[in-house]
Amino acid sequence: MRTRAARASLVLALAGASVLVGPVPAAAAGSAGYCPDSGGVTVVVDFKELGGGTVVRCAPGDQATGLAALKNAGFQIAGTLRWGEGFICRIEGKPSASEEKCVDTPPASAYWSYWHAPNGGSWTYSDKGVLNRKPPAGSFEGWSFSLNRNTDNAPRPGVAPTRPAPPPRTTPPAPPPRTTPPAPPPRTTPPGSPPRPSLPPTAPPPAAGGPAAPSGNTPTGMAGPPSATTAGGSTLAGSPPVPTAEAPTTGAGVLPPGVAPATPPDESTNAFPPTEVSATRDAGGLPVGTLAGLLLLVALAGGGIVAARRRRSVEPDD
Repeated sequence: MRTRAARASLVLALAGASVLVGPVPAAAAGSAGYCPDSGGVTVVVDFKELGGGTVVRCAPGDQATGLAALKNAGFQIAGTLRWGEGFICRIEGKPSASEEKCVDTPPASAYWSYWHAPNGGSWTYSDKGVLNRKPPAGSFEGWSFSLNRNTDNAPRPGVAPTRPAPPPRTTPPAPPPRTTPPAPPPRTTPPGSPPRPSLPPTAPPPAAGGPAAPSGNTPTGMAGPPSATTAGGSTLAGSPPVPTAEAPTTGAGVLPPGVAPATPPDESTNAFPPTEVSATRDAGGLPVGTLAGLLLLVALAGGGIVAARRRRSVEPDD
């Protein structure tokens, strides 16, 4: 009876072993590479002694145990038949089932060594089991397969436990300052070119109904058209100047034949009566200046005749 009971217990143990030895799915997929900040635990698994490389993954958030960090980083694991997941026998299917049965504790010559380190520190061999250690946030958990080694020379994980610094935040370059284009150089006259002649000033247009302003081309000494002077000394604009001439006399003041005597002058003032000259033309169309000249000649001739007669009357007879 005892033998049958022992056999039954062995069958049940073997049946349970198929469950414990098989790969256990990870609780969380995690992410590849280092944790970007101190909010998670970075897990490093080194397959170098098994002919592989080193894998780094991040278990985000707080991790209750080393086992939770390993699984939450996304690694597939298997425990032993005797100790369950309290002793890690396989990671990602290595070593294979032909190399390790995972029924009892793996031998000291071929097992997964367990390490830990703070960020920027150095790896330390763990003196606690995977279920008895709580990794601090931001720290590193390491696993390295030790083949034909002892505890003194077990290989450390091949990656330094240092989280890379985040890349510096780069700000987009400022746009270049807007520059004002240089002013064009002033236009210069080529050497040897004659100077440009300056135009004479243009007189402003005359006002409506007023006299025309003299042009700028009037010769020096001419202020405009000739003007006529009346007997009272006033000048008539636009009339030719009145010529002044003395009446010719013959002999003792006798006028030539055919010249009529003019009005005698006033004896008290010895001046000729003023002659009014109109600023208009007569009916025959003669200029005003011409008429004034003729009248003046007649007055001078008459005055000469009167003076001659007076001298004769005063002179004694021989």
